Amino acid sequence: MADPESEPIRVNELRGDEGGAWRVVTRDSRHYFDLDLGTVTRVPGVNAPPTINDRARPLRSIDALRVGDRGRWTMYTDGWDEVIDYFWANTSIVAAIEAISRADLPGAGGVVPD
Repeated sequence: MADPESEPIRVNELRGDEGGAWRVVTRDSRHYFDLDLGTVTRVPGVNAPPTINDRARPLRSIDALRVGDRGRWTMYTDGWDEVIDYFWANTSIVAAIEAISRADLPGAGGVVPD
């Protein structure tokens, strides 16, 4: 049996009702979902340009989030906006979905993970 300290718990899909904290790995970025608080944060990799979603945003919906497919979800804006209803993410192919501890979320303890 794998040691839980060294082997992350991996799943093939997130729907949004699982709870907990999750790291979604794509080709160039990491996306951190806190399903208890209902937030998602993008952390761009070396080859990824910055986007408006590179900070914690309130999660609105998970439309598709499955290993081997492109990830798609929406996030609420920072407040009422007559032009923008919500933000969206459409990622490259999802390579892994891993359960993480809350301490591994971006900003936990002042640290932004790689």
